[in-house]
Amino acid sequence: MRITDKQKAVVWLQAIVGLNSAKINKLEESVDLTEVMRQPMSYADKLSPILGVTCARRLKQGFDNKQVEDIFRDLEQKGCGVIVRGDNAYPETLENIDVPPAVLYYKGDIGLLKTRALGVVGTREPSRYGRDYTEKFVEILAKCSLTIVSGLARGVDSVAHRVTLENNGKTIAVLGTGIDVIFPATNETLYHDIAREGLIISEFCPGTPALAFNFPERNRIISGISNAVLITEAGEKSGSLITADCAIKQNKDLFIIPSALNSPRGMGGNRLLKTCQAAMVLSPDDIIEAMGIKPQPQKRASAMQLDFIEEKLIEALTYSELHFDDLIDLTGLGVSDLNALLVRMEIVGLVKKLDNNYYGV
Repeated sequence: MRITDKQKAVVWLQAIVGLNSAKINKLEESVDLTEVMRQPMSYADKLSPILGVTCARRLKQGFDNKQVEDIFRDLEQKGCGVIVRGDNAYPETLENIDVPPAVLYYKGDIGLLKTRALGVVGTREPSRYGRDYTEKFVEILAKCSLTIVSGLARGVDSVAHRVTLENNGKTIAVLGTGIDVIFPATNETLYHDIAREGLIISEFCPGTPALAFNFPERNRIISGISNAVLITEAGEKSGSLITADCAIKQNKDLFIIPSALNSPRGMGGNRLLKTCQAAMVLSPDDIIEAMGIKPQPQKRASAMQLDFIEEKLIEALTYSELHFDDLIDLTGLGVSDLNALLVRMEIVGLVKKLDNNYYGV
């Protein structure tokens, strides 16, 4: 891994001196960061109004090249890299947001930062409705050459990443922890799958644990690297509403799937729709049209290929999810015959078995 002086300076200022992105950016407006690295003693007092007392004291301790090289060596051993503002790989989209991240640690395909992307976020505790519609939208949109961006959290984020990978799409996970910290731990397999097939990024120092105040900070990056943001289901206190607010401030398109009026898990999204009515989407086609995307041709079974009972099932399930017992009444088939038919239709992708013996298209 080739390391530039600018990368060394930024990592040193962040990981050892203790500056956040806002302070590093402020510093860079007035001085060359590599010069601060080379002559920290001469800059310490001059820069103390920006640095603060504690960080100015750390700056006076000088630049320790071994400490910094150890950080880069550890990152390389973990298969991670670093980019900073001004690097060719740093995306222009992030330069235009409030507080661009001064550094991004990454694992995976860094080139994905410059692809057309859609942020997909929502509640950590989605209803079956929220989970299903996240799956339905992402499955189609990931096949339209959109990179799906989310935050690797439980719930909607995990569904968005997983469905994208299952459909051979590309996905970016933006962490609220260090690049080498997997949170939640239950997403370990998903983390490694994304690192292998997509990209994981973080602006936080390696080893940074899951601190509550870091997650709202990372949300500006989710929207920042995305051309638009989709909220699939969000409660009133969902962190995804922070991402929505960032998208609005960044002049990004915002899309929201409406939820049932009595659903607490979707109330935040519904309330946002009151003030952003143009954000409502009812199908992936609405997003495809709004973003000017040429949809990929999908292989679908024609109604002419279905027999009468299969057509009847598809028509009924198009309007509502139905229980197995309802389908027996609808078709007049016996239990074993209906089971065999549903299994066959599920294999070819016409129907889907849901919880509690319900079925949907």
